[in-house]
Amino acid sequence: MRGADRGGLSVTPALDFLLVGAGRSGTSLLTALLDQHSALTVGFEVGGTGGLRGRGIPERSGRVLQDRIEAFLHACSAAAAAAPTPRWGNKITTEQLAGLNRHNLHQALRGEPAEAILEAFFNRALARVPVIYLMRDGRACVDSKMRRAGQDLAQACDNWLYAVEVHDFLRGRDKTLFLRFEDLVANPRGELTRVLDFLGLTFESAQLSEQGTAHPSMPAAYRRAGIEADRAAAPAADHPALPRIGAALRRCGYLPADDDEKVFRQALDSPGRPL
Repeated sequence: MRGADRGGLSVTPALDFLLVGAGRSGTSLLTALLDQHSALTVGFEVGGTGGLRGRGIPERSGRVLQDRIEAFLHACSAAAAAAPTPRWGNKITTEQLAGLNRHNLHQALRGEPAEAILEAFFNRALARVPVIYLMRDGRACVDSKMRRAGQDLAQACDNWLYAVEVHDFLRGRDKTLFLRFEDLVANPRGELTRVLDFLGLTFESAQLSEQGTAHPSMPAAYRRAGIEADRAAAPAADHPALPRIGAALRRCGYLPADDDEKVFRQALDSPGRPL
């Protein structure tokens, strides 16, 4: 897909918006709550495994990126066409998105330059699609990945660090909204209202019903009888992931920043973005 833009793809994105996050717990909750809105249908990782991770398509050297993005978009188009509401969105995880990086393995083997994967996906293929990024404390994400997905500590840390890489990339993208899982469970109505404002919609009380938090499309392990605010509690101060992810936690605001990091974060937040 080198040099390609959306016009080089065989399908136009049918998504009204895309929700992205580091794992399934928080993104599933937000997806389920949004899906209760009368104007929205939201897919649970449609095309994430079969498309972005390439499980449902042949792997062709030199075309992995384009083939996987097109497979993802075809899956989204089919789901959007079948949706009973006027607007359709989808959610994926950053681990599924990482499946696109396999393209650069083939590029290296062919002696060709690496693609800017996130640029190709978000700024070319999905250039006009609003993106909602849900961040969560990496310590909680690492715990979940180890407990539910059977990942070891190093793998779980690396997967969360890639989620931070995606987050940092999206900071420079228009049409992108950022929120935190911890804020969502502590103030669900307020955070949902932020998302709906971003999408040009208004809050509906049905979104906070048990039909949302125990949505049948959610993996069973993530269903709840309601929103549990205590899930926003800070993880242990001596978490074993800290040596690996501590710097990223500080950069994302989950740990106190030292003076250099404060300057870095202030620069990122300034209008001129001097860095």
